[in-house]
Amino acid sequence: MVLGLIAGFIIAIFIDLLELLRSDDKPKIIIIYSLLIIIAFTTSLLQIIDKAPPSPAVFITKIVESIVGGIK
Repeated sequence: MVLGLIAGFIIAIFIDLLELLRSDDKPKIIIIYSLLIIIAFTTSLLQIIDKAPPSPAVFITKIVESIVGGIK
């Protein structure tokens, strides 16, 4: 599964590479694109190895509980 994920991301990057190199604002676009690819790859990898991050609702609930718990 992990090798398939890597292959899929490499193919997607090669497909997008020509369009990225033709852009007028190369550094800015490449940095943003790279960050999005890294985030997507990391999230996908964590899901494959069953270490998926909690949903935003769980994260927000924990933050609120820690704040409210500190007030009591």
